[in-house]
Amino acid sequence: MNIVTIARQKWKEGEVESALSLLEDPSVKENPDAQFLAGEIHYNNQSWGSALNSFMRCLQVDPNMDAAQTYVDLINNILGFFHTDQFNP
Repeated sequence: MNIVTIARQKWKEGEVESALSLLEDPSVKENPDAQFLAGEIHYNNQSWGSALNSFMRCLQVDPNMDAAQTYVDLINNILGFFHTDQFNP
C-alpha cells in the first residue's frame, strides 16, 4: 500500500493526526492525490486555511483537477461570506 492509501484508511478509522502526519512526508509533496486528501481532511475539520493551502498545492501539481478547484471555490465562498444584518448599528 502507498502512503495515500494508508493515510485514507487512518482517516476513516478516526486517526486524523496520524493521517495528516503521513501526508506531510516529503515523498508525497508533489503527489496531487496526497495533497487533495490532506485538503479534504482539513476541510472536514473546518481548518479553512490549511485546506485551502493543500488544495492550492494540489492544483499547482495538477491544474486540471476539477475537484480541487471546486473545494477552493467553496472555501473562498465560506471565507468571503458577509452578513450585513450582523454589522448594522
